[in-house]
Amino acid sequence: MTARGRFGSPPSVPRLVGTVRARWQRMANRADRGAATVEFVIAVPVLMLMLLFVPQAAVWYHATHVAQAAANRALDAGAAYDGSAAQGEEAGEQTLATLGTGVLHGTRVRVTRTATDVRVDITGMAETVVPDVHWSVHATAAGPVERFVPQTGG
Repeated sequence: MTARGRFGSPPSVPRLVGTVRARWQRMANRADRGAATVEFVIAVPVLMLMLLFVPQAAVWYHATHVAQAAANRALDAGAAYDGSAAQGEEAGEQTLATLGTGVLHGTRVRVTRTATDVRVDITGMAETVVPDVHWSVHATAAGPVERFVPQTGG
């Protein structure tokens, strides 16, 4: 017997590589069939949710600013020299009705006035962009009551 053995001449290296590569591709094609579809079905909803959270955050941020503006206006009305807690609540509700009709709902304005201080708390819910996502909004403002203090001394 010769060095070639009984199976004939040894295959050349490029031919051997080509044969192995062809077998591997046939096996890989069978195993991966439909993998791109599964990846697409999983990735697209996740990507869409990620893209929807950007405007959801922007709406919440805007609603927070609207609530803070209403709280500041309610503080100004409630802390006025002849003001009251009821006047502060009314000013806050008017501001919310004017500014926050599209981005803020379910609001509650609470004004607490003592002899020296006024505190305003506004709570509500931001409008939803992403289904079943409800972000609450809270704004607070506090300050002293305007009052007349007579001048003492000489």
